[in-house]
Amino acid sequence: MRSPAVHLESPRLVIREIQRNDLQQMEAWQPFSDPLHRLWNIPRRTSLSREIWFVLHSSDPTRLWFAVQRRADKRVIGTISLREIVMYESARLGISFGADYVAQGYGSEALRLFLPYYFDELGFQRLFLDVAATNRRAIHVYEKLGFQQTDRHYRSIPDQEDLSFLKEEPYRHLRVYFRQRFGHMQLQFYDMILERREWQKQLGQPARSSRPGL
Repeated sequence: MRSPAVHLESPRLVIREIQRNDLQQMEAWQPFSDPLHRLWNIPRRTSLSREIWFVLHSSDPTRLWFAVQRRADKRVIGTISLREIVMYESARLGISFGADYVAQGYGSEALRLFLPYYFDELGFQRLFLDVAATNRRAIHVYEKLGFQQTDRHYRSIPDQEDLSFLKEEPYRHLRVYFRQRFGHMQLQFYDMILERREWQKQLGQPARSSRPGL
């Protein structure tokens, strides 16, 4: 599904529909050096594979993609995606920032900008997400925005990933979120949800329908 024409602005950010040339900027992001976050590094693509990726994702009726752009220099520093879309009902959130742009409040600012658009303009009733249990910073942001944990699940980690860093003192406390099953290492994820009515309560808004024409 092609991302709808949108231009949202906050003091530092712009959220807009994603464009082909954004992919090249995203692939220029510096990789995460922290071993805990290396799983989230974006793989490098050729110009052909970028084109195929863009065509496939922009034509998928269950997905929407948005670029997060820094106003100061117009650099694309992150993306927001919606997948598993059920129109006017729900979607699953994905949010990603380059390694140079994390821990600067951009994620929280982007979501505070995006959520009114999601609930009021697009007319959804609830928003799902899943987040690695080791990503304590992101979990804190989601909880401040009103997301609530509903469940947890495990995902397998590629066998080639080096997890020896978990023996080091700064990471040892995170080993509780990893397990081995059927010869493969798995990482725990939290399932979270934000209901529209709960989001409105936080803003002090009266509950109302957001469906077009209602």
